[in-house]
Amino acid sequence: MTFYDISMKMLIANFRRYRLYFLCNVFSVALFYSFAAIFANKSFMDKRIVDSAISGNIYAPSIFVGIFVVLFVPYANNAFLRNRKYEYGILMTLGMSETEVLTNMLIENCIIAGVSLISGLSLGTIISFAFYFIIQHVIGISALGWYFNVDSYKWTAILYGITILLTLVTCILGFTKMQLIDFMKERFKAEKRGKSLPGIFMAGVVFVAVSVLIMVIGIGNGTAVIWLVSLVIMFIGLYMIITQVESVEQFFAKIFPYYMKRHFIEISFVKQHHKSQSRIGIIAAGLIGFCVLFGGLSVVMYPGLLDNAITYSPYDLVYSQTFGMNKVEDREIESLLNQNDVSVKTIKQVDYLRGRAFNLLPVSEVNKEFDCNYQVSEGKFRMVFQYALKDGYEHEMTSPKTVSFNCSDEDIELQSAGSDVRILFNRNPTFADYTLVLSDADYRKIASECKEYWTGIAKLYSFDDWKASVKGISAVQKYLLDKNQVGQSEQKYYKASSRIEAYSTSKQGAELFIFLMLFIVVLFFGASDVMIHFKIKAESEEEQRMLTGLYRIGVTAEEMLGMIRYKNVYYFL
Repeated sequence: MTFYDISMKMLIANFRRYRLYFLCNVFSVALFYSFAAIFANKSFMDKRIVDSAISGNIYAPSIFVGIFVVLFVPYANNAFLRNRKYEYGILMTLGMSETEVLTNMLIENCIIAGVSLISGLSLGTIISFAFYFIIQHVIGISALGWYFNVDSYKWTAILYGITILLTLVTCILGFTKMQLIDFMKERFKAEKRGKSLPGIFMAGVVFVAVSVLIMVIGIGNGTAVIWLVSLVIMFIGLYMIITQVESVEQFFAKIFPYYMKRHFIEISFVKQHHKSQSRIGIIAAGLIGFCVLFGGLSVVMYPGLLDNAITYSPYDLVYSQTFGMNKVEDREIESLLNQNDVSVKTIKQVDYLRGRAFNLLPVSEVNKEFDCNYQVSEGKFRMVFQYALKDGYEHEMTSPKTVSFNCSDEDIELQSAGSDVRILFNRNPTFADYTLVLSDADYRKIASECKEYWTGIAKLYSFDDWKASVKGISAVQKYLLDKNQVGQSEQKYYKASSRIEAYSTSKQGAELFIFLMLFIVVLFFGASDVMIHFKIKAESEEEQRMLTGLYRIGVTAEEMLGMIRYKNVYYFL
């Protein structure tokens, strides 16, 4: 019988242990790929399809999942090799050289890693396919679908490959330092336990309290980085607390000595794996913490996205007459809307000029149509930022001091007369990003002499019931398309925008956000439970030896079951 035959027999005899390590790797790969398939999807990261507030929230969980993979895979490998080292020790007593042991270990791990990567990517593909299927067919975002994305597979393979490489290098270095007797003892060696330091535990409590205080103080000042500072301090505090949890047990033992004596064996089961339990506990606590974070985001942002859609659409129908497009009478549009059970309340008309960066509006029309009271003298301009300050976003509101216009006779340079924050009209493809209010004289001069700006007329409609205007808006858009006689690709620049469309799009985006958060929460919560489950499974063989000894001294099966249940409940809590 060769060493290969003996290794195969060991593989068959210890298949459960191989299966456990294999499943740990598969789960880690599938979990990271599920997120890589999202952040590497160009359609998902396109702000024209998915709001950047939604797509931007995928980066934080992706980074945390990457950290999870880097920490969990080496832990699973260490738990797997702990028993394998004992078996390698047996082979070495039979004459197997250290080189052959290392070769066998590397081949074994590389095969498991390769199969795990393929299996994990396959499982992750199925999960991500289901994710996009729900987005397309349940939420209704047809433009956002699954496709074969090489980048998602590449990034997953790179992260997993680097993790396995570092793990194997660490294992090789560890092997070279071990003697034969160390291999034989490894299976029965207890974890090294550090000294319990109550001071570190108390420092962790202080850090947690400070992080909460920083967050509470920072809520009012609007500093974007304050949450990150608070989060970092919180993680440092939690790390100190979890690694020094024995300090809590010692304190608890002094207060409830009877309880500690009564559960002496159960507590011993817990204490023998304090070191590894602390590492797993930190990761699991982080995963559960992120579940709470993203669950909270769902509750806060869902109504906010809908409110923003209404706030940024003060009018129920908006289109622009420019470049000879959308040249229709108000009575034609009103009649078409009435035919579709939409009652028009008011119609406003505003002249404007459009350049590459600015909309230019005459101050008299702005004051008349939008109920403003702007005073803009000749040679001046007022910048109007069309933002809702409480929409949850940060806005750049730096107004230029001067703006120049290249006219035929002479260049005109206007000076800033200040700025205002007010939403005058809906967003529309024919409008520029920024709006300037000018004096009527400057407006007329630029309109007649500046070729870089073209004229337009904004039509602003208000309905009695905008929520019932879906058919009416659709009929108007089709009518304008037929009237303009241009293709779909060109018509998008002159398309009529509406409140109902903005609301429906935001509602769809909010539903996508809820589903994304639910997807993250389920994966993170499952990851924390699976991680602890694998830890318990990895310790089961060692526990069986301990329980056998307890059985011989008279401990009943029911009592042993209570010990195991006590430890498992402790882990999950």
